[in-house]
Amino acid sequence: MEAHFQDVQHFEGDVYVADYTHYVQDHPEMNAAGVVISADKPDAIESLKFCNPNKVKVLAVNFEKNEAFFKPDGRNKVANCECMLVAEQGTGKRWLALAELKYCKGEDRSITRNFEDALIQLRDTFIYLRDSRHLFTVDSFRFYWIISIPEHSEKIPFSEFALSQDQLLEYKANYNSIIISDNVVNIWTGTVIRQPEYE
Repeated sequence: MEAHFQDVQHFEGDVYVADYTHYVQDHPEMNAAGVVISADKPDAIESLKFCNPNKVKVLAVNFEKNEAFFKPDGRNKVANCECMLVAEQGTGKRWLALAELKYCKGEDRSITRNFEDALIQLRDTFIYLRDSRHLFTVDSFRFYWIISIPEHSEKIPFSEFALSQDQLLEYKANYNSIIISDNVVNIWTGTVIRQPEYE
């Protein structure tokens, strides 16, 4: 991954992803802008958390810091999600996660709309990385698409607002990808990540 992207980050503990794009509009005093990937939990806004209790080595790519990668003709930017996290090592197929965050205060309808927008961004990013940039093949990794709506943890899983079980299985069949719609993802090994289990 480091051969293709700038500013690749390395983590061995928990990883937090936050997007300050809208927050800084109301808080210009903030020193952060756009997508931030960090080992520290953000204080100002809610975030997506990758829990990593087993200290799995993880690479993280902030796509905002790699805009040129998404401009194949030098002019027109391909729509993309926020970031990609990849296990550095694993016995068997390592996992690769694409993540998109949507901040949407308000009613359930905005959650559904934001979920659908996030899914399109993840799909388009996946297809671009696989088919146009040949970054991986369909059998290279265990693929996960993470949709996080950090301000609405009480509504997890978000897929219930937009997708049936049949549609989730269709994405798995068509893109070899598992959709996780949560604000927390558990990293167990270099080959396994999971959505938390809720009662």
